[in-house]
Amino acid sequence: MKGSYTYAEPTTTAPTLADRYDSADPVTWNGAQVYPLHSESLGGSPATVRLTVRSAAPLPGVRSLGIGLAVDRGDVLLEGRRLRGVDVWSDAMSGGIELQVCPAETDAAITLTPVWVDDTGATVSWTGNYGMLIAREPAMTVLHCSTGVGPPDFGELVVELTSGPTPPPPPAPPTDASRYQNALYELGVAMQRRGDEEQACQLWTQAAEYGHPGAAYDLGVFRYRRGDFTEAERWWRTAATQGDPRAMAGLAELLNRRGNPDEARAWRAASTADHQYP
Repeated sequence: MKGSYTYAEPTTTAPTLADRYDSADPVTWNGAQVYPLHSESLGGSPATVRLTVRSAAPLPGVRSLGIGLAVDRGDVLLEGRRLRGVDVWSDAMSGGIELQVCPAETDAAITLTPVWVDDTGATVSWTGNYGMLIAREPAMTVLHCSTGVGPPDFGELVVELTSGPTPPPPPAPPTDASRYQNALYELGVAMQRRGDEEQACQLWTQAAEYGHPGAAYDLGVFRYRRGDFTEAERWWRTAATQGDPRAMAGLAELLNRRGNPDEARAWRAASTADHQYP
């Protein structure tokens, strides 16, 4: 693999690859298109980037090989921290490593470029004869990387790259408390259908006190229809702060009616803004 991507400098005075780059566009080197970096758009949704080393053969004078990953208009999520970029070394990629990327804007993108540790222990990039040959294979992109040490050698580090939307986490299994509050709520719904609203409200009150937002919303509706606006506000506010958009809209209407238009506007906007609330 290594030999098939080795190119020799024609003369010792020829400019290095780094000297030839003047943008992210490739330069032609012995008939090949060599890139200073590889970029992929992310869109506006969280993404997972997977890097897997296919082969690594550092030249003399290179202690470690890696890929520098940076996020333009976004962050890498790593151990609870948000970072603009990380260096991922070949040993970490040996079994494949997944990185979570969180875009801040819809035009966010990742960029990748070779990094290496030289014989002084310094981390280096963007210098000498560094660059990448980029190959498209089914379901992945393969980066053939040359460090800046010595003549170009695109067999030094070969990395498989895949990226895609981060799947949502699986729903948490119901706990005993959530089963209990759901049972209270559903029993309250059954009582309401039978015409026993007082019994329904008692059951919904218990469910709401255990944290069931739907029960709190229904209590607000019941109290609002009875003209008990103080209790309606109480229960709608409880459900709204738990993210129920119906309660947010109801609370906005009630607050406006009770002479609090500023807070009403905030809740009305929140009810249509991805269920975010003040």
